[in-house]
Amino acid sequence: MSKFERLKLAARRDAETVADLDALSPMDKRVKRRFVTPRGALMAGLLLFVVVVSAFGYWRYGLNRTLTVGAERLTVSTVESGIFREYIPVTGNVVPKDTVYLDAVEGGQVTQVMVEEGATVTQGQPLLQLKNTNLQLQVVTSEAQLAEQINNLNTVKLAVAQNQLAHKRDLITVAQKIDDFERKLSRSRKLIASGATPRAEVEDMEADLGFAKQEQAALQEAQRVDAETQAQQVTQMQTAVDRITASLDIARQNLDNLVMKAPISGQLTLFEAKLGESKAPGQRIGQIDDVGGFKVSAYVDEFYLNRIVIGQVATAEIGGKDVRLDVAKIYPNVRDRQFQVDLTFEGTPPDGIRRGQTLRMNLEIGAEAKSLLLANGPYVDDTGGNWVFVVSPGGGEALRRSVTIGRRNPDMVEVTGGLKEGERVITSSYTQFTNFDRIDLRQGNG
Repeated sequence: MSKFERLKLAARRDAETVADLDALSPMDKRVKRRFVTPRGALMAGLLLFVVVVSAFGYWRYGLNRTLTVGAERLTVSTVESGIFREYIPVTGNVVPKDTVYLDAVEGGQVTQVMVEEGATVTQGQPLLQLKNTNLQLQVVTSEAQLAEQINNLNTVKLAVAQNQLAHKRDLITVAQKIDDFERKLSRSRKLIASGATPRAEVEDMEADLGFAKQEQAALQEAQRVDAETQAQQVTQMQTAVDRITASLDIARQNLDNLVMKAPISGQLTLFEAKLGESKAPGQRIGQIDDVGGFKVSAYVDEFYLNRIVIGQVATAEIGGKDVRLDVAKIYPNVRDRQFQVDLTFEGTPPDGIRRGQTLRMNLEIGAEAKSLLLANGPYVDDTGGNWVFVVSPGGGEALRRSVTIGRRNPDMVEVTGGLKEGERVITSSYTQFTNFDRIDLRQGNG
């Protein structure tokens, strides 16, 4: 259509409009045009509803990252109030309370085996006979040396007695000589005044008396010196005899030990001896277990070394019943990142317990306390215990929530903040949920 034609068509429309206005009567009224019509209001309401729904959906499903999961794939637990017990699982083996080892005191050749491994023996019962020719020769040699030393000691004692008798005899003789000189000198001194005895004779007698007294003193000194010397000699020889006697006693005891006897009554759980076999001194031959009592030996991670003390309690299920054990001994040596503890049964060990039996125990390492409890699970490691998914009351969704947890044991964790009693929490693995804030729980399979 040309420009001229378009102008002509517009002029025609204007003329028709004027004609219509001229045709209106005086009774007619001009109707004002409405800007809001019912239809427009309905359309506006629908538009507003779409905007609100879109905004809510963006806030709910856009800003909050959502994942839909089948409810049957999840484990849900309820927060409960109860007593929290901090314990660790420990595996131990039942061992005899007392074990005595059998070692060869002296080596030798096995000549007789009197019992078999596994037998029940009584204290003092002969178990094994060894033969040691060198030890037997040593005993014979020691006996000969002892006899020789005893003979020498007796000879010395006899010589000492004879020497003492000789000294006594000499002293008696010189004492008699002194007595004779004194009596003669006394009589001669009385006769000097009358001239019957010359003075020179008296002086000679006085000189002889002096010599006799000197001889007596010399004999007494000789007797003292000989007595001291001979006493020392006797003491030394007696000491040698005592040493040989003690050595002989030990050799005889070792000779007796060639017959190995049971030191206690019990079960011979290990016994390695065959006829003709040679055993070295100190070599372990066997062991006897006291079957009258048992204990449990267990290994614990070194992380708990400073938290385990004597007297702590452990529980184990034996024969369908809970049995209590107490920590009796702690070995401080750490090996392969573990340390050993011994636990004893409270009271009499339960019937049916056997050596070597494996027991799984719960060893308490902290005091009991009342608190909020939630089942333990892989979610704790996945989130570090900092947040969980809490299921809504209706069960249709689960929302992420920050929490704080305290102590934990293999079954429960202690809730210290963020949850209330009765709330339900997803306690299965969160591996696929770490990047989401909301979980839609789809009911049914699929």
